Amino acid sequence: MTGTNATGPLKGVRVLDLSHVLNGPFATMLLAHMGAEVIKVEQRESPDRFRHAWMPVDADHDGYEFLVVNANKKAITLNLKNEHGREVFTELVRNSDVVVENFSTGVMDRLGFGYEALKELNPSIIYASSKGYGETGPYADQRSFATVAMAVSGWADASWRLSKAPGTQVFGPGDEAAGVSMALGICAALFHRAQTGEGQKIEVSMQEALMGFMVSSFHEHFEGMGPAGAYMEAKDGHIATHLPDLTDDQFTRYTTALGHPEAISDPNFADAEVRRKNLKLVQATVGSWMKEFTPKELFDILRAQKVPAGPVLTIKEILEDEHIVARKAFVEVEHAEAGQLTLLAPWIRFSDTPSSISHAGPAIGENNYEVYRELLGYDADKVDKLREVGAI
Repeated sequence: MTGTNATGPLKGVRVLDLSHVLNGPFATMLLAHMGAEVIKVEQRESPDRFRHAWMPVDADHDGYEFLVVNANKKAITLNLKNEHGREVFTELVRNSDVVVENFSTGVMDRLGFGYEALKELNPSIIYASSKGYGETGPYADQRSFATVAMAVSGWADASWRLSKAPGTQVFGPGDEAAGVSMALGICAALFHRAQTGEGQKIEVSMQEALMGFMVSSFHEHFEGMGPAGAYMEAKDGHIATHLPDLTDDQFTRYTTALGHPEAISDPNFADAEVRRKNLKLVQATVGSWMKEFTPKELFDILRAQKVPAGPVLTIKEILEDEHIVARKAFVEVEHAEAGQLTLLAPWIRFSDTPSSISHAGPAIGENNYEVYRELLGYDADKVDKLREVGAI
């Protein structure tokens, strides 16, 4: 079949992707990056609303986010409420390895396609589901979005404590954290199936997935510690550094390189333990030195001393950064409607089974004939009849 990554480590794995917006599609994007054949299933009358989310009402192409998280996938239309469509779906399940969905709790069961039903059709199927709050507990029926997940996980509060700007927009992986977790779970379940032949169900809560990405915040809570990292003001910008964890040798090189060797003999900075006790003073003192240099100058100085630090870059600066350019971290992809797109290349790199992006997100039902004819063996007449009766 066309459009399938031929070299990724998940080559040969077929995924039915019933998910929408960002949570589930981010998980299946990672699988598609790694070579899985991901078939995005939509209903023609109500396709993934992420196609045009946050786009002008008169937009002539799908939005950038949709095109990114659905790269390398195939798109078919299928009506799971239609008798003939349901028959088609059962055939697809029998010929697939993984089913992914992030509908509200109970939707798949009401359709007759919950995990137990699909397990009857295909005992080795891996069924992955992500909900805002998981499938059990008092909030199981409550719907969620990324902003809600970041609110109820503590992410928003932790962000506001750092920014001292409560009530402002919070940036964070509200959907992506659950997507990464679900993709990892699917890979683990595939490994287990390879050993035992048994499929299983994977359940991921967006709330809990975000909490899993908050180890530092829980550390601060349980240990009574304040945040250790710092973004310091430089000349015409900012730079990130992490003073508490610098060894005595690193601190000596740090202060000397910045032109302040006298700090080495200052009793307030005597050793790592003393510097940690006097962290606010250390940060204030070093912060005053930082303002003498631009972020680029500081990065070059500290990099030469092998001291962890990095300038705060804009998106434009990231695209032009010499390291990112050298690693070919972005790829150019042509899209029939959106034109030339710059996409972040797969960032999980394999030596023998490299990942790649062959195309951006497909159009609604773009691969109907390909999937139904090549995978299920339907002829053109049958595909057309299925469309006529509202099945696809």
